[in-house]
Amino acid sequence: MSGIKGFFVALAVFAASAPESSFADIVKYMDENGTVHFTDSGGPWPFEILKRIPSAPKREVRAAVYEENRDRFLPVINAAAEAYGLDPHLVRCVIEQESAFNPRAISAKGAVGLMQLMPRTANIYKVKNIYDPYENIHGGTRYLKYLLKKYRGDVKLALAAYNAGEEAVRRYSGVPPYQETQQYVEKILAQYGKRYEMPRESVREHKKIYRYEREDGSVLLTDTPRTANDYD
Repeated sequence: MSGIKGFFVALAVFAASAPESSFADIVKYMDENGTVHFTDSGGPWPFEILKRIPSAPKREVRAAVYEENRDRFLPVINAAAEAYGLDPHLVRCVIEQESAFNPRAISAKGAVGLMQLMPRTANIYKVKNIYDPYENIHGGTRYLKYLLKKYRGDVKLALAAYNAGEEAVRRYSGVPPYQETQQYVEKILAQYGKRYEMPRESVREHKKIYRYEREDGSVLLTDTPRTANDYD
């Protein structure tokens, strides 16, 4: 390869095959015919190096994108958490573990987006465009709220169900013995760092409703049983 075209092709090939930790330097040299080349070969080189172009580590690039996306979607996370009565920090922790704030993330099982919604879950919560960050966050937050209500504020069970499914939690009467799920729950709980408390109205016990007929024929519905003195 030669010239600018060769440089970009070399970069593309190298980016696809580079180790996770970092990129090698790109070396610019001129051959005996006077043609300029670029290569990522580790050497030794039988030519005089004209220029060495350092490349930023891949992890630094990913960290920059992660931070940019995190800040970009924070207002949506806060709004969704407020709308459904959740702690925004918990929602952020879930998104970080699910997708590392990558709105285009797709799992091997077909979960999509920031909160890794399965198509069926997205359909239940009226998410029309599963890739849309706003819809994905709102749909995932609603589902998380449902799970927290279902398990009466038990974050551990809610997270386990979010990752492995409600049926798995029911089958094992707790966090399933799946390594992925257990690590998922442990990481989020460690990051969240506090016990989640559901709003009182969300966990309030259902009381028995009593029906009474008044003398005028009207009906009274109340959760307080009446005594004989009430009719005096």
